[in-house]
Amino acid sequence: MPATKTLPQCAQDAIESAIDRAADDEPVVLWWDDGGYLRDIVQTASTQLGCAFHAAEHSPLELRTDAPRERTVWYVPRSRKDDDGDVIDWFKDVEHTGAVLEQHIGKLAAQCFENDRLQAATIRTAYEGAENRETVAQALYEELNGEGGLPSLRGLQTKIVLDGHEDPIQFVLEHGTENLPQKDKLLELRDLLVENGVTAVEGETNAHAIVEETRRWAVAEWLVDAGLEESLLDEQYRPEPDTGIGIYRPELQSLLSKTERKTKLAAVYLDPSQRFWHDVLRTYDDPWDLADCPVDASLEARLWDEWTRSFRAGEYETCMTQATQRHERLEKIYGETPWAAVWNQAIDVATLAAELETWEERGDSSDVVDLYGNVETGTWQIDHAVFNLIVSGEPETDLPEEHPATATLDGLRSSLVESRYLEYLSDLGDLVADQIEGGSPFVGERHAHQFFAEEHEHIQSGQSVALFIVDALRFDLAHELAESIRHELTGLEVEENTWVGTLPSDTEFGKAALTPGSKFSFSIGVRDGTLVPERNGQEITNHRRQALLENDGWSYIMQDANDDVGWSSTRVAYYWNDIDETGEKELTDFEDLFSDRIDTISRIICEKLDKGEWDRAYILSDHGFVSLPEHVDIDDIYPPDTAEQVTRRWVAGANLGDDAPGALLDSNAHLGYLDDDAKVSILSDPIQRFRNQGLPDARFYHGGVLPQEFVLNFVTITQE
Repeated sequence: MPATKTLPQCAQDAIESAIDRAADDEPVVLWWDDGGYLRDIVQTASTQLGCAFHAAEHSPLELRTDAPRERTVWYVPRSRKDDDGDVIDWFKDVEHTGAVLEQHIGKLAAQCFENDRLQAATIRTAYEGAENRETVAQALYEELNGEGGLPSLRGLQTKIVLDGHEDPIQFVLEHGTENLPQKDKLLELRDLLVENGVTAVEGETNAHAIVEETRRWAVAEWLVDAGLEESLLDEQYRPEPDTGIGIYRPELQSLLSKTERKTKLAAVYLDPSQRFWHDVLRTYDDPWDLADCPVDASLEARLWDEWTRSFRAGEYETCMTQATQRHERLEKIYGETPWAAVWNQAIDVATLAAELETWEERGDSSDVVDLYGNVETGTWQIDHAVFNLIVSGEPETDLPEEHPATATLDGLRSSLVESRYLEYLSDLGDLVADQIEGGSPFVGERHAHQFFAEEHEHIQSGQSVALFIVDALRFDLAHELAESIRHELTGLEVEENTWVGTLPSDTEFGKAALTPGSKFSFSIGVRDGTLVPERNGQEITNHRRQALLENDGWSYIMQDANDDVGWSSTRVAYYWNDIDETGEKELTDFEDLFSDRIDTISRIICEKLDKGEWDRAYILSDHGFVSLPEHVDIDDIYPPDTAEQVTRRWVAGANLGDDAPGALLDSNAHLGYLDDDAKVSILSDPIQRFRNQGLPDARFYHGGVLPQEFVLNFVTITQE
């Protein structure tokens, strides 16, 4: 039953009626307010009726100090009885000539419900019997002060019982036994729950039982909404039929859509010790029919077990779809929690398994560059899936031990990353070596040392151009960076293209290739026993590279350099070295660090492009890298005696024989830059390296001849 009046309206009616009953034409109306919560309301009503208003600040006798000369309301914020319980009899004259009102906020609020006076009396008794009257008074004032709509009597009763909370079901679902009322109020709460449809709590007197039954009822309601047949539930747990008025949502869903305690409630409704409907769900035919319901640990366990069976049966597309569905649902309901994170990693596990299966079915290819570096279908996506899987860590360790993922996910992850991925790398290395030995494997490809010549028309057009040269930006990371820019700057056209980096794919050769000059002026040869890069016969050092760029009109900016002046130039070359430096420092968690760095690079590029309004920008890289699983044994092998220079991944000399370990590069490889007398033997086996002094890190390396190291993704960004 809704209220028919507000507190201000009832106060005005009470004063007006008292004036009409008074014997005096200009009466005094004395208002006793036990609790003193009606002052503003009484004062406003008095003013609207043309009455003077005087309030007793300390003692009622204060009102006697100034005799009224007009119609007046005297307000006393206390009970009419003194400390001994006797009625204060100081205002006999007012009783005879004016009027006396004894109305606290509880009484006045009850009068707001003219159509249900009997039930409304509970509001008065609730106020008078409250241990904390202020809380009850505040609830009454907020609901009936006239600033909002008129409340229902049930809603107001609920707020009084629950200290301001208006929904008894959602209060119990969210808070459990925390802050539940005691004794009589607990029984009032139980009755309110029953009135709202939770018949399962009828007759319960224990707080824990009331909470358990309410939660069980709410989970059942959501399961039914997701598709569970009601007949599988006991009658007292079946939700009431939908009236079809408005949008129906289960109570628990409504609560989780607005609470700020989502993470805490995930631990309640997905806690294995709180399996609300285990007997029903453990034998349910197809639990994925109910995957939209995120509030029962028994369902969560069934879903994971069924997903694992599908994975082991090789149904990877199904696994990707199901894991995506469950992850999106849990993340939407609870936010970032371990339960959502586990399903997110399940997507990566299924994606990687599908990519590896595709590779195994693919067979050999006549073009390893296209095989790996095709932007749409290349096997670089396998590396990306591995990268994402490793970055996502071990989310199952944050789950309760009873969750089945704690016993299965690590094994699935390890079998992919530490076994099948290594087999893929080994097969890919063999394929590259075979194609190099077959002759002319890179003819017709775009090579990094040709970049300035290939893009001469755009670079020399007079438009503003920015080069972002990112050290060790592997193909998949470049793609991730391109996707980030597409998302942030939708007004730009972002194009990805496959280029072949220099071999060996080391920083000094890769960066030397990305310097101005004719494609014919770049060369790599053996000088005094060392392999060196040259332009027009001059060795390219860091200083020489900077000079070449600056002489060609570029501002040269290194990472972390505070050079705002340089960015004002129409041609800027910006160098970011952080990825390579990170990978070379023996960091076991470098994938996670790389992920952070990609985000940082994206912010820098987007900021510069957005602020500088560049006509054209390029994201280039000198080389990629290979990242191996954390647990892998590397086989150190001896370099040939004829090698003049030895590194971990390649050896060089003028007289290397055809039997040198790895794939042998010479002028016959048609790379376009190796001197006639220079030979480079490059390893293609991912778990081999030459014995040589240097950093012992076995997870991150480059310089070899796997496509991850030399097949590069160059990103071109233009204004649409």
